[in-house]
Amino acid sequence: MKKIRDIAAGTFIGALLMAGATAGYAEVKQYVLTNASYPIFVNGTEYADAEHPILNYEGSTYIPLAKLGDITGVNYKWNEELKRVEIDVPAVKEQQQVYSDYTQDVPNYAYVAGIPDGKRIELSDGITVLYKYDVTDIKDSGLQKYDAALEAAGYVFEEHSSSDHMLFYSKGKTVVGLWFEGYDFYVMITTD
Repeated sequence: MKKIRDIAAGTFIGALLMAGATAGYAEVKQYVLTNASYPIFVNGTEYADAEHPILNYEGSTYIPLAKLGDITGVNYKWNEELKRVEIDVPAVKEQQQVYSDYTQDVPNYAYVAGIPDGKRIELSDGITVLYKYDVTDIKDSGLQKYDAALEAAGYVFEEHSSSDHMLFYSKGKTVVGLWFEGYDFYVMITTD
């Protein structure tokens, strides 16, 4: 009888332990990820890393955080004290509405046309600055908007100085020149 009681007690205790263990494991979920069958491009360059592949789960793409930080320039770190990953995203630079050169009232072409900032080139004369923009995909409306923005800022079209290849606007001692060269658009700002 004692043997039956011990077996019954052992079975009962084992069942309780198994029920508790099963309840604890009920929270565990399994995910099946597959290699993504499509490429990922970052700034025009394809991301490919056999050791840290791109994965897909039910239509969502997963890239290892360390690799994502490396290819995008986002800073990340493991905070050992708090046991968490911390990601610092650099602040987005606000585009200037006007150029900061000279009178600070010449409208910024990139802002007016809604394109990325151009390359600033300071000429050796010390009084002339060029801004070069890639306008491969820009429509003529960008130039028309910019003409209107210059006139709204008080710049006057200099018909006698302008040609088929270059337009000039002036206000006081500041002169703004505009021209296309291939797929590039230039804004020149100079002062007397």
